[in-house]
Amino acid sequence: MKRCTLDTNIISAFLKKDLRVVSRVSDYLEFFDRLTINIISYYEILRGLKDLGNEEKLRKFEEFVQENEFISIGKDTVIKAAEIYAYLKKQGNLIEDADILMASIAIVENLVLVTNNIKHFERIESLATENWLED
Repeated sequence: MKRCTLDTNIISAFLKKDLRVVSRVSDYLEFFDRLTINIISYYEILRGLKDLGNEEKLRKFEEFVQENEFISIGKDTVIKAAEIYAYLKKQGNLIEDADILMASIAIVENLVLVTNNIKHFERIESLATENWLED
Protein backbone atom coordinates (compact mmCIF):
# COMPACT_ATOMS: atom_id res chain seq x y z
CA MET A 1 0.00 0.00 0.00
CA LYS A 2 1.20 3.48 -0.89
CA ARG A 3 0.73 6.68 1.14
CA CYS A 4 -2.31 8.71 0.11
CA THR A 5 -3.75 12.18 0.35
CA LEU A 6 -7.49 12.73 0.44
CA ASP A 7 -9.62 14.82 -1.88
CA THR A 8 -12.30 16.96 -0.27
CA ASN A 9 -15.10 14.57 -1.26
CA ILE A 10 -13.39 11.68 0.55
CA ILE A 11 -12.75 13.69 3.72
CA SER A 12 -16.36 14.84 3.66
CA ALA A 13 -17.59 11.24 3.29
CA PHE A 14 -15.33 10.14 6.17
CA LEU A 15 -16.55 12.94 8.43
CA LYS A 16 -20.14 11.92 7.59
CA LYS A 17 -19.16 8.37 8.63
CA ASP A 18 -19.71 6.78 5.20
CA LEU A 19 -18.94 3.14 5.98
CA ARG A 20 -17.08 2.56 2.71
CA VAL A 21 -14.60 5.31 3.50
CA VAL A 22 -14.43 4.53 7.21
CA SER A 23 -13.50 0.94 6.33
CA ARG A 24 -10.81 2.02 3.86
CA VAL A 25 -9.38 4.50 6.35
CA SER A 26 -9.24 1.74 8.94
CA ASP A 27 -7.36 -0.51 6.50
CA TYR A 28 -5.01 2.34 5.59
CA LEU A 29 -4.21 3.08 9.23
CA GLU A 30 -3.00 -0.48 9.68
CA PHE A 31 -0.08 0.46 7.39
CA PHE A 32 0.38 4.13 8.23
CA ASP A 33 -0.12 5.89 11.55
CA ARG A 34 -1.88 8.96 10.12
CA LEU A 35 -3.87 10.20 7.16
CA THR A 36 -2.33 12.88 4.96
CA ILE A 37 -4.44 16.01 4.56
CA ASN A 38 -3.42 18.46 1.85
CA ILE A 39 -3.90 22.19 2.20
CA ILE A 40 -6.38 22.38 -0.69
CA SER A 41 -8.79 19.86 0.84
CA TYR A 42 -8.31 21.59 4.19
CA TYR A 43 -9.30 24.93 2.63
CA GLU A 44 -12.31 23.51 0.80
CA ILE A 45 -13.73 21.81 3.92
CA LEU A 46 -12.91 24.80 6.13
CA ARG A 47 -14.64 27.31 3.83
CA GLY A 48 -17.76 25.14 3.72
CA LEU A 49 -17.92 24.81 7.50
CA LYS A 50 -17.31 28.52 8.02
CA ASP A 51 -20.02 29.31 5.49
CA LEU A 52 -22.43 27.07 7.42
CA GLY A 53 -21.38 28.68 10.69
CA ASN A 54 -21.37 25.28 12.41
CA GLU A 55 -18.86 25.77 15.24
CA GLU A 56 -19.17 22.18 16.52
CA LYS A 57 -18.36 20.65 13.11
CA LEU A 58 -15.58 23.19 12.66
CA ARG A 59 -14.04 22.21 16.02
CA LYS A 60 -14.26 18.49 15.18
CA PHE A 61 -12.71 19.08 11.77
CA GLU A 62 -9.80 21.02 13.29
CA GLU A 63 -9.24 18.15 15.76
CA PHE A 64 -9.27 15.70 12.84
CA VAL A 65 -6.64 17.74 10.99
CA GLN A 66 -4.47 18.02 14.12
CA GLU A 67 -4.48 14.22 14.54
CA ASN A 68 -3.19 13.69 11.01
CA GLU A 69 -0.35 14.78 8.74
CA PHE A 70 -0.78 18.15 7.02
CA ILE A 71 0.90 18.94 3.71
CA SER A 72 1.18 22.47 2.41
CA ILE A 73 2.36 23.88 -0.92
CA GLY A 74 6.01 24.49 -1.69
CA LYS A 75 7.86 25.80 -4.71
CA ASP A 76 8.18 22.33 -6.31
CA THR A 77 4.42 21.88 -6.07
CA VAL A 78 3.77 25.26 -7.70
CA ILE A 79 6.19 24.43 -10.53
CA LYS A 80 4.49 21.05 -11.10
CA ALA A 81 1.07 22.73 -11.03
CA ALA A 82 2.15 25.24 -13.67
CA GLU A 83 3.40 22.38 -15.87
CA ILE A 84 0.11 20.52 -15.49
CA TYR A 85 -1.89 23.66 -16.21
CA ALA A 86 0.07 24.37 -19.40
CA TYR A 87 -0.28 20.76 -20.57
CA LEU A 88 -4.02 20.59 -19.88
CA LYS A 89 -4.63 23.97 -21.49
CA LYS A 90 -2.83 22.88 -24.67
CA GLN A 91 -5.02 19.76 -24.68
CA GLY A 92 -8.13 21.91 -24.25
CA ASN A 93 -8.90 19.89 -21.13
CA LEU A 94 -8.40 22.22 -18.14
CA ILE A 95 -9.62 21.48 -14.64
CA GLU A 96 -9.95 23.90 -11.72
CA ASP A 97 -6.78 25.39 -10.26
CA ALA A 98 -7.55 23.90 -6.84
CA ASP A 99 -7.65 20.42 -8.37
CA ILE A 100 -4.42 21.03 -10.27
CA LEU A 101 -2.75 22.09 -7.03
CA MET A 102 -4.13 19.06 -5.16
CA ALA A 103 -2.85 16.74 -7.90
CA SER A 104 0.52 18.50 -7.86
CA ILE A 105 0.86 17.97 -4.13
CA ALA A 106 0.18 14.26 -4.62
CA ILE A 107 2.70 13.96 -7.45
CA VAL A 108 5.48 15.93 -5.73
CA GLU A 109 4.99 14.12 -2.42
CA ASN A 110 4.69 10.72 -4.18
CA LEU A 111 1.17 10.13 -2.86
CA VAL A 112 -1.93 8.52 -4.29
CA LEU A 113 -4.82 10.98 -4.56
CA VAL A 114 -7.94 9.38 -3.10
CA THR A 115 -10.96 10.91 -4.80
CA ASN A 116 -14.51 10.20 -5.89
CA ASN A 117 -13.76 12.02 -9.12
CA ILE A 118 -11.38 9.66 -10.92
CA LYS A 119 -12.48 10.70 -14.43
CA HIS A 120 -11.75 14.32 -13.61
CA PHE A 121 -8.18 13.58 -12.52
CA GLU A 122 -7.42 11.03 -15.28
CA ARG A 123 -6.35 13.97 -17.42
CA ILE A 124 -3.15 14.18 -15.37
CA GLU A 125 -0.96 11.38 -16.64
CA SER A 126 1.53 11.06 -13.78
CA LEU A 127 -1.11 11.11 -11.03
CA ALA A 128 -2.03 7.90 -9.18
CA THR A 129 -5.64 7.81 -7.96
CA GLU A 130 -7.97 5.58 -5.97
CA ASN A 131 -11.66 5.86 -5.11
CA TRP A 132 -12.55 4.80 -1.57
CA LEU A 133 -16.26 5.37 -2.23
CA GLU A 134 -16.41 2.42 -4.64
CA ASP A 135 -17.60 -0.85 -3.17
